[in-house]
Amino acid sequence: MPATLGQKIKELRIQKGLTQSDLGSGMVTPSMISQIEADKANPSHKLLQAIAEKLETPIEYFLTDMQMQIEQIATYKVARAMMEAGEYEQAVPVLSELMEDSIPQLHSAEIQFDLAECQLETGHLDEAMDGFDRVLSSAATRKDLYMQILALKKLGLVEKKRHNYPLAIYHWQKALDLIEKLEEKDPFLSSEILSQLGEVYGYLGEKKDALSAYKRAHELLGGSVNFTMISDLYRHLGQKFKEIGDFDRASEYSQHAISLYRGLKNIKLAIEVKENFGISKAEGGDLNVALQTLAECLTEYQEYGYNDKVAHTHGEMARIYLTNKVFDEASKHCEAALQLLSDTEVERGYVYRTFAIIKKEQGHFEAAIEYMEKSVGVFEVADLPREIAKSYSLLGDIYKDQGDLQKAIHSLEQMKRAMESNLKERGIVL
Repeated sequence: MPATLGQKIKELRIQKGLTQSDLGSGMVTPSMISQIEADKANPSHKLLQAIAEKLETPIEYFLTDMQMQIEQIATYKVARAMMEAGEYEQAVPVLSELMEDSIPQLHSAEIQFDLAECQLETGHLDEAMDGFDRVLSSAATRKDLYMQILALKKLGLVEKKRHNYPLAIYHWQKALDLIEKLEEKDPFLSSEILSQLGEVYGYLGEKKDALSAYKRAHELLGGSVNFTMISDLYRHLGQKFKEIGDFDRASEYSQHAISLYRGLKNIKLAIEVKENFGISKAEGGDLNVALQTLAECLTEYQEYGYNDKVAHTHGEMARIYLTNKVFDEASKHCEAALQLLSDTEVERGYVYRTFAIIKKEQGHFEAAIEYMEKSVGVFEVADLPREIAKSYSLLGDIYKDQGDLQKAIHSLEQMKRAMESNLKERGIVL
C-alpha cells in the first residue's frame, strides 16, 4: 500500500532532522502535527503549503494523497447516506470497493461493519455473519470494547433471523457484559439489546425472562424517551472520547448530538406553531378545538423535555378554561405551571394573575388579592411597567368588588404610575 499523507510528512520531517515542534513552529501545535502524521487530521491547503515549504518539497507531492482522501471520505459518506435511506443493495458495491483500498482516516473495521450491515439487511446472512465476525476479531485485537459490543449486537440479529435463538441470546448477553466494562455507558444501546432479548425470550415462551429484559430496558430510559437527554448524552460521550484521543468516535457522537439538537429546534418550532394555532382558535371562540390542540402540544413538549414550554402551555390552558368559566380545571393548570416554574421566572407573574382572576370569580377575594400582589411583585422585579399596570388595574377591580374603595383607588394610582413609566420608556412624554 502506498504511503499516506501523514507517513510522507513524517518521513520527510525525520530526513530533514526536524522535530514536530520545529515543523509546526509559527503555524500549529506539535500535537496537531502529531495528529496529521498519524492521519487523524487533515491539514488545510494553506497549512499543507507551509509544511511543504519547510520540508523543501513541492506541494504536488502531497496533493495526490489529499485528493484521494477527499474522494474516499466523500464516497464513504455517500454510502452511509444510501444506508440511511434504506438503499442497502446499492451501498454494497460502494463499500466493497472502499474495503479494497481504504485510507487510514476510514478504518477498514468500520467499513466492514457497514458492509456486513447491508448484507444483513438484504438477507445475505452468511456474508453478514462472516463480516461481523471479522469486525469482532479486529476489535478484540485492538481492545475496542465499543466496536465489540456493536458487532455482538449485530451477530445476535443475524442468529435471530436464522431462528437460532439460543445463540442470539448468547451474543447479546456477552454484549451486555462488555457494556458493564465501559467507562461511559450508552443506556440506549443497552436498552436496544435488552428489547431484542425480551422479544426472543417471548418467542421461546420464557415470559419471566422476557418481562425482566423489558423492565430493565424501560428503567434504563427512565420510562420515556427524552430527546434532549439523548442529545446531551451524545455530546457528553463525544467530549469523553475526544479526551481519550478517540477522535473518530468523538466525531461520530458529536455529529449525532448536532443532528439531534438541530432536529429538536425544528420540532420545538413546529409545536410552537401548533400551540399558537390553538391559542388563536381560543381567541376566535372555538374553545374545544383550542383545548384539544394545546393538550396535544403539552404532551409533545413533555415528550421532548421542553419543561419551560410545558409550564407556558399549562398557563395558556388555564386562561382558556377561565374564559370558559371552568374554574376547577383552570386552577389545576395554574398549579401545574407554578410547580414547574422557578421563583425568578417572569412566566409566574402571568400565572399568578390568571389564578387571581379565578379566585375572584369564585368569590375568594383574599386569595385573589394575594395572587394579584404576587403577580405585581414578579413584574416589578422584571421591570415590566406595562404588566405592572395591568395587574394593578385588575387588583383595583378586586378591591372594588370587595367594597374597599380606598384600596381600589390606591391600586389605580399605582396603575397610573406604571403606565407613565411605560410611556417614558417608549419615548412618549406626557
